[in-house]
Amino acid sequence: MIFSKIIKLLKIVLFILIFIFLWIKYDQYSTQLQLLLLLNENTTCSFDNIVACQSSKIRHRTFLYIIWGGAGFGSEINQLLLAFAYSISTKRHFLIDSQQWNYGNFNHYFNISSTNYYFQSNRQFLVENNTLNNEIDHLKTTRIGTQVRKFWLATRQVQSFEVKRKVAQFLWKSISKETLNFIENCQIKNFTNYIGIHIRKGDKLKSEAPSVSLEQHIKSIENIFNKTKTIQNIFVASDDLTVIKQFRHLKPIWNFFQINYNNYQDINRTGHFQSKFNHLSLERKLFETRLLMCELQMLINSQYVSCSMYSNICRLLKILRYQHPTTTVSLGRSWYPT
Repeated sequence: MIFSKIIKLLKIVLFILIFIFLWIKYDQYSTQLQLLLLLNENTTCSFDNIVACQSSKIRHRTFLYIIWGGAGFGSEINQLLLAFAYSISTKRHFLIDSQQWNYGNFNHYFNISSTNYYFQSNRQFLVENNTLNNEIDHLKTTRIGTQVRKFWLATRQVQSFEVKRKVAQFLWKSISKETLNFIENCQIKNFTNYIGIHIRKGDKLKSEAPSVSLEQHIKSIENIFNKTKTIQNIFVASDDLTVIKQFRHLKPIWNFFQINYNNYQDINRTGHFQSKFNHLSLERKLFETRLLMCELQMLINSQYVSCSMYSNICRLLKILRYQHPTTTVSLGRSWYPT
């Protein structure tokens, strides 16, 4: 009798233990499942998680941008960012072919793992029908010939300021170690509270953009001064080194400064002419482009910027900056995506 009661009690205890064990296992499984779901959610390719787009998990769908070799740095990067945005919007792994780029290998400037050329025999150029594009796993494009119109049609959905801004800031965070070291060494570090000015001279004024006078920039800065009351320093970025002297002549009481070009040999900037740049040695191109990127970083860090949106650099700068968009003051026209 006593023995049978003990058996029953043991069975009850065993049942309770089994129940507790199963409940714990289920809870662990439930937690693991939630973590897996969360992990899957966090690795979904999107504009809020561009890293996931560049992971190896989605290489079954790719988009290759073939850099054309004739345009300026700002122009090419602006186009490339549209291609990158299109790639993200269609859940693709973005690839870059920079073999023909007049600025050298893309990895000289930006350290994105996917920038090497991936051979894909069945890769097809964009077509005008986006529905058909979505059905093609491996796409490619460039900015010459009939692809110009097809690229424009394909990227219409990703031409907003906020979309392109996310992609631009992701790209800038991937600057290569060598370029980052160069920028760190050439930046002016004893100024933190300043206004930036970008002035494009050279071939831009002859072919694409109306000239913006220095007096217009001064008026723009005076308007900023009236708002802030505190900023006294003005960083000047230009492809013409004589610009800062002209500013100092017009406003001798203002503190204009620029990158210390005396630290570098053979610097004699009198305007950027793309045709001349294209004939420089690769070493010289790297040096000149990294100087430009250093100036861009200084302008990114400034409290306000005065520039002209007719310039590719100004349009690129506006989406690279983390400050409110209104802190980039455009002279001439408003921002546009290409």
